[in-house]
Amino acid sequence: MKKFLSLLLVFVLSALSMAYTLQGSTKGYPKPVIEVENLVNEEGKPTKLSDFKGKVVILYFGFTNCQHVCPTVSASLKRVSDALVQKGLKDKFQIVFITVDPKRDTPEVLKEYKKSHEFDTFTFLTGKEEDLKKVWKAYGIEVKEKEMEMKHGDHVMKHKMISHTPVITFIIDKNGKIVEDYKGIYLPEDKMIQDIEYLIKN
Repeated sequence: MKKFLSLLLVFVLSALSMAYTLQGSTKGYPKPVIEVENLVNEEGKPTKLSDFKGKVVILYFGFTNCQHVCPTVSASLKRVSDALVQKGLKDKFQIVFITVDPKRDTPEVLKEYKKSHEFDTFTFLTGKEEDLKKVWKAYGIEVKEKEMEMKHGDHVMKHKMISHTPVITFIIDKNGKIVEDYKGIYLPEDKMIQDIEYLIKN
């Protein structure tokens, strides 16, 4: 009888685990994470994604001088992070930001950006442009820099603008596999919290 109950319990727990469906895009996943090489964090320390194995990683791309898209995504992820921290999961996940603007996003700039925005659970990565280009290509991120003219009173000034597409957030499980992604600027925070919590606990 005890053996039967034990088997029944295992079956029920397995069924419950299998019943959960990740709520982002899972097409083409799971697949092994693509490692980053020769990048450093905001402290200037060499950092790889494999350094966070054992944690759920939330990976996205942006730049600190961005005026709308990146701050919107970062603010959403900050709220996701805060919710997970409140659940006692602070040491179980890591948010990783990879810059698309290495000329301006030096470790010093990233360190100040992290501090001023209280992004405690974020790691910011930068490096040489040739190394970052390999990362962008590997993750399907197209980065363009273009010059735009903007009128300021009677003067016309030229500004360099950076765009990166698609806007995408990757979710990497504890074993180093990409299991889903969320596309777009406005992230479904509640769904992401549920997914990340599930991946942490299973």
